[in-house]
Order: sequence, then C-alpha cells, then structure tokens
Amino acid sequence: MMLARFSKLRKSLAFFLAGLGTVIGIGLITPTPGSAISWGQLLFNGVQLLQLSNLSTQQKVELGSEIHQQVRSNYRLDTNANVSQIGQRLAKASDCSEIPFKFYVVQDRSINAFATTGGYVYVHTGLLNAADNKDQLAGVIGHEIGHICNNDLINKLRQAQLAQGAASLAGLDRSTVAAVAYKLAVDLPNSREAEYNADDKGLQYMQRAGYNPNAMPAFLSKLVNQRSTPTFLSDHPGARERISILQRKIAAGQ
Repeated sequence: MMLARFSKLRKSLAFFLAGLGTVIGIGLITPTPGSAISWGQLLFNGVQLLQLSNLSTQQKVELGSEIHQQVRSNYRLDTNANVSQIGQRLAKASDCSEIPFKFYVVQDRSINAFATTGGYVYVHTGLLNAADNKDQLAGVIGHEIGHICNNDLINKLRQAQLAQGAASLAGLDRSTVAAVAYKLAVDLPNSREAEYNADDKGLQYMQRAGYNPNAMPAFLSKLVNQRSTPTFLSDHPGARERISILQRKIAAGQ
C-alpha cells in the first residue's frame, strides 16, 4: 500500500515538474543565475540532497516568505483577529514554537485550509463560516501547524527532487523554487500518513492550549456528512479513518 502511494506521488510530481519547464519557457518564471549558491541549487542539487533535512529555522522562514508572495498573487488575503489569536495560542503550545507563525484568511468560499513552511498558515473564509465554534477552528489550525512542525512541505520538495532527478533542476533561482513549493503545497494532497501525523500533533496542541480536542473529529464528521465533498477533505484524504483514530486517541487520553 505504501509503495503504491509512493509510486503515485512520484508520477504526480514528475508530471508537475515536467510542466514547470513549460512555465519557465513561456516567461512566467524566469530563472536568474547568480554567483552565490542559489536556493535552487541548495534544494535540488543531488550532491546536497540531504540539505533539505537540515534547513535552519531562518531558511524555512525565508522560503515561506517567498512562497507567501506566490499565495498573494493567486488569492485575496486578509487578517482576522480571531484566527490570529487562536493560531498564536496553538503555536506557543506546538513543538516548533520558535518559528514566527503568521496566519492569513483567504477570501474564498471553498471549505479549505493549507500551510506551507516557516510558519505560514492560510484559512479560507468558507471554512471559517463552516466551523461552529472556536474549538473546531482550533482543530483545523492545529492540524495545519502540525504540518509545519512535521516539515511536510519540505518533505514534498525532497520527494520532488528524488522523483524528477536533481540534474534537470539544478540552478533554479529562489523565486522558481518558491513556485514549485507553492504548487506542491496547494495542488498536491498530503499523504494519509502526513495527515494522521498532523492530526496527532494538532490534537496535542489543542490539549496543551486548552481547547476541546473532541472538536477536531466533530468538525471532520460535519464535513463528511455534507452533500458535496468540501475541498478540505479532497486535499486531506482518509477523513473517516482519521475521525475513528482521533476518537480512539481522545478516549484513551492520548
């Protein structure tokens, strides 16, 4: 099962990164060579493959800031005091509280949320409207913080590097790497394993921060029972199994 999922991911990544050459070719993203080691070389040079496992907090924040520019160019963003307050409370209770977290609201009716790296978390207005209370919203935000603490986007980049081959991507400039990371964060769903791990972290953060952990599976159950599948569930696979696992962990006091 894990091998089949990995194979599917490899095909998806290869298809996307092959398309990246077309994007660069038509001028939407223009690599600019530099004398210093570029972000592209850092992330995609085969000799430095393990660098992706050793990015400093500052490097993650810088990459997150670059990706944020991509998000801004594709979405209308706003800030929300309630979202920021809940987010910062959870961030302080997280395993990566040293990261300067930032929380944004995406003006979009779809029920969705996503995170990149370096502390950047995005919640759609559709999800804000769907949540019944602060605890349910905290469940979503805690889950997204979990993705950041688990370095899930960095892991996707590393898999992209492995799937495509380092040589064809060496020399990409920083903004191009950010474009790759943006597409991976927004368009490529996380694996079930990544979702389970983010749930586990989010549940811990909710409990530490004083939110009701039952709100996390309750909100997932609400979304599962809707007539049409919300974007959040298509981007975050295995909802029913995740609900069951969360309920068992809460019952066991984990």
